[in-house]
Amino acid sequence: MLTRATTLCAIFASLAFGVQAKETVTVTGSTSVSHVVEVLAETYSLANKEYFIAVQGVGSSAGIIAIKQDAADIGMSSRYLKTAEINPDVQTVTIAHDGIALVVNKNNPVSNLTKEQVSKIYHGEITNWKQVGGPDLTMAVVSRENASGSRFSFEDFMGLTQQISGQTVSDINPQVLIVNTNGTVKSLVSRNTQAIGYISLGSVDDSVKPLSFEGVQPTLTNLESGEYKISRPFLMLYKEKNIADNAKEFIDFVISKNGQNIIEQRGYLAVHPQ
Repeated sequence: MLTRATTLCAIFASLAFGVQAKETVTVTGSTSVSHVVEVLAETYSLANKEYFIAVQGVGSSAGIIAIKQDAADIGMSSRYLKTAEINPDVQTVTIAHDGIALVVNKNNPVSNLTKEQVSKIYHGEITNWKQVGGPDLTMAVVSRENASGSRFSFEDFMGLTQQISGQTVSDINPQVLIVNTNGTVKSLVSRNTQAIGYISLGSVDDSVKPLSFEGVQPTLTNLESGEYKISRPFLMLYKEKNIADNAKEFIDFVISKNGQNIIEQRGYLAVHPQ
């Protein structure tokens, strides 16, 4: 006769076997892309219970490196690859397009900035909100870490880079506060009336106030029409010769009708709108 302890051990062993028996697909890279890929992964796993999709938001550069080093099945990037990163073995799939929104505290009366003003703010030439029609308060300027695809795309568009020894490097004011995620930018801006930062358009919520850029509001409609100019791609990367069937099937789901519908529902621009 089985004892209670023996029965419990058998149950735990069965559960452990069930977890181990699932095939894991590792997806790593951009924190911006990871927000929507986590939702896609959850939906996919519900219909494909034999697979576990492990999503890690660690930055676009880290995702690109992970694919090159065979450290992940799928990489994620929220920027186009640099020339030095392009590898004939690595395939890229555009899964969505996103905007980058400038955000301020909800109590900030400023509603619009020009490209010239943004450039001067991040270069440290404009330091007080009264210089752009706001209150007499010193600006608290927030940016992302070097590995961030959001930062790369933002700086490239705004002309916030310089060439040193043939390399393109950041040229923002060294006094700018650097943080690691969209969520941290939102948290800082929502709690500081003097702050300004930038985040994924799909991450904008009512905790912050998105600014118009050159008179155009950061909306999905304006992004799709091309009126809103600060945009970037969401990419998935993989090695054609290495990718397992289960990983390729997940990518196929992401660009399918169902996957693209989820992307649109989460506030991003689908590549294959249905």
